[in-house]
Amino acid sequence: MTKLSFILYLLLFCTISFSGAAQEKECDEVLVLLKVKYIGDSEISSIICKSEVYLSVSEVFDFIKIKNNPNSNFSVIDGFFINQKNTFKIDQSTNTITYKEQVFSLKSDDLISTTTNLFLKASYFNEVFNLENSFSFRSLSVNLSSKLELPTIREARLQSMRDNLNKMKLEFIADTTVVRDKPLLHFGTANWAFNSIQQSGGSHSERMLLNLGSIVAGGELTTSLNYTSNQAIVAKNQFYRWRYVNNENKYIKQLTLGKISAPSKATILFPIIGVQLSNASTRIRKSFGTYILSEHTQANWMVELYINNVLIDYLQADTNGFFSFNVPLMYGRTEVTLRYYGPWGEEQFFSNQFVVPALFLPKKEIEYTISSGIIEDGEGSVFSSAKANYGLSNHITLGAGAEYISSFESNKIIPFLNSSFRLASQLFLLGSYHAKVLYEINLNYTTAKNLRFDFDYSKYDKNQQAIRFNYSEIRKASISMPIRSPFFSGNSRFTIQQNLFNTTKFTTSEFLLSGNSFGFNLNFTTNAFFTETNKPLVYSNISISLQLPEKFVIVPQLRYGYDADAMASLQTQLRKPIFKKGYIQASLDYNFKNQNSSFQISFTHNFDHINTGFSSIFYKNSASFSQSATGSIIFEPQSDFVSFNNRISVGRGSIKFIPFLDINRNGKRDTEEPLVKGVNIVFMGGGRQLVNPDGTTIITGLEPYIKNYVELNTNKVNSIAWRIKNKTLNCTLNPNQLKIIEIPLVVVGEVSGMVYQRKNQQLSGIGGLKITIYDLNGTFITHILSEPDGYFSFLGLKSGQYVAKIDSLQLENLQMMADPSYQNFEIDNGVDGAFVDTLKFVLQKKNK
Repeated sequence: MTKLSFILYLLLFCTISFSGAAQEKECDEVLVLLKVKYIGDSEISSIICKSEVYLSVSEVFDFIKIKNNPNSNFSVIDGFFINQKNTFKIDQSTNTITYKEQVFSLKSDDLISTTTNLFLKASYFNEVFNLENSFSFRSLSVNLSSKLELPTIREARLQSMRDNLNKMKLEFIADTTVVRDKPLLHFGTANWAFNSIQQSGGSHSERMLLNLGSIVAGGELTTSLNYTSNQAIVAKNQFYRWRYVNNENKYIKQLTLGKISAPSKATILFPIIGVQLSNASTRIRKSFGTYILSEHTQANWMVELYINNVLIDYLQADTNGFFSFNVPLMYGRTEVTLRYYGPWGEEQFFSNQFVVPALFLPKKEIEYTISSGIIEDGEGSVFSSAKANYGLSNHITLGAGAEYISSFESNKIIPFLNSSFRLASQLFLLGSYHAKVLYEINLNYTTAKNLRFDFDYSKYDKNQQAIRFNYSEIRKASISMPIRSPFFSGNSRFTIQQNLFNTTKFTTSEFLLSGNSFGFNLNFTTNAFFTETNKPLVYSNISISLQLPEKFVIVPQLRYGYDADAMASLQTQLRKPIFKKGYIQASLDYNFKNQNSSFQISFTHNFDHINTGFSSIFYKNSASFSQSATGSIIFEPQSDFVSFNNRISVGRGSIKFIPFLDINRNGKRDTEEPLVKGVNIVFMGGGRQLVNPDGTTIITGLEPYIKNYVELNTNKVNSIAWRIKNKTLNCTLNPNQLKIIEIPLVVVGEVSGMVYQRKNQQLSGIGGLKITIYDLNGTFITHILSEPDGYFSFLGLKSGQYVAKIDSLQLENLQMMADPSYQNFEIDNGVDGAFVDTLKFVLQKKNK
């Protein structure tokens, strides 16, 4: 080699070496945030070289749950992608990726390996595995997505389905459970209502209602006193009931004494005083379908839907008072209750109740109800009822029972049979037979596009006396369908019913269209009545709700009679909210037929503790005035708590959460242990939440007897060293009681340190090393992974002595040894916690 050649070779070698060294210096190992849609995010290791990004193969695959197995020196990673047949192998020694028997050749700088990791250029995740990704230098984050359903996405989807089912069944997995106590005697809640009406002629009337809620012998006692100034106080107008609920008991879940609710096919117009036993749970079971419930109330009233006393849904009736719910059908008893709240503070305490005409039980399960008592009809009539249902399969439920009423002259005992068949996913056939009274058949079907068909037929025995109707047959059919178009969104329903008597019949029909069009709330209803002797009566109601400036709402409503071919009446309402929680309404009515008019003006205000209302109606020659007020009270002397509410409290449960610093870790609050502020309570069951200045939280208006799921969050607590052991809990509440739940926060300490690797007498931080913490008894506490620069830390240690070690299996795979092999340290937490940062491990290759 000539001297010139040698110099050129030396210059070229130095240039290449310097470029490689420069490139190596420009590469940094950093943590980036990996974000995957529908899953979440996680910090992973990466290497950034100028504009190129390399991601840790194992950490990406671990996060999206792709099976991968790195070898001891992280030069080869193999596994399978989603399907076991889709095997892959990433090999740095050959610079190749083999996937689905296809080989992808890589450049020498497409893979970078370290002692504890293998990094692949980000573009290959998309090119080979269809994992689309984009890197943001500004936020140091990687957004990753795939058109395939990744294992972790599938797992999240399945978990979401399970969570939705748990919400429907009110079953949540929590860290701990708080059971309800059973006090001997406890008074806790009351509802009250007052209404006064005065007529211009001088007459007046006042009505007062007082409901009291308490616990007696572990059961719920509800009493109600009704007083009307122009009526005598009689026992049948008052209410009292004691109910004991134990959903865990296999044989008797409910025992009721007093005024019982005993649905009867026979017509009973008076309350029943007696006893009722049932093994029906108050909890909601799995939903297997839906049932349409459509009714009318006052215009723009809020309607709450309860199933077995549990709030399921709520909505606002339209300007004509129409509303419609899709009621979920549950396995077991499905008792549907509606409660109405007026826009001016009105509240109906006595709710309409419906029993969905389908009762299904899980296979081989039996459910019974036995009732007996005295009817308050003034004659001392005896009523008894026994019924049972059996799940022959998950699609067929059979039932039988009998009713007895002593006051009937004949047919005192009415045996009956009932059945429910689920013929298809949304096709139900229901039937019942009451001996010598009637038989009924119902068929309902819902299509995939939510088109509903309902057919009902009832045939009455001509000599029956149990039901106070003289019908011989009832035939009814209805079709309902949601309408969605660019111009209209709402519901439609057509119903036709024919009532047959022994000598005549009459037919009624209704067509209803309700929804929104061009921002207006629209309701159009046409009713028709047909008899064999009279001229058909047909009329239509149309109302439109218009939003005006300054929050004014005007609602014109017109009734047109087709029999007279003229307008029958016209009504116009004008409403406006004032004073934040106040409402004022004025309406003008005119009847064209008798040429009468009326004017009404009303004002209500919903205070935090009371609802008040005033109303005046002016006719041509008279006027009337009314005033109303409603409210409730929750009283809990043990926690020095008194609360006045503007909603119902009787029959509801309440909770008071008391977070405190558990210094001695006994789980109970002692005198010297302070309250803690900033604990956020996330409650799944709704209710009204009040956070007090001292850090306690009170939630009222909750459903009793069910498991209420609670999440506790400490993000806003002043000290990060204060932690809650049980962050979720299920609590079952008593009605009419404020449950006290103490939340202990414990003080924890932090340990941190460094892991180094010795090379050529130089120390450099090493990431991905697993540090294991034990107590002095050898009990495992936790694992910690070192970050790319070798730093590790863990916050969550109680006071005590511990041992920290580098994972021995990992050291064996890396053919390295740690100096020292373990380190002892002590955590001594005071009120503010402790911090130990003296741990240091140095790794070096074993001598061969």
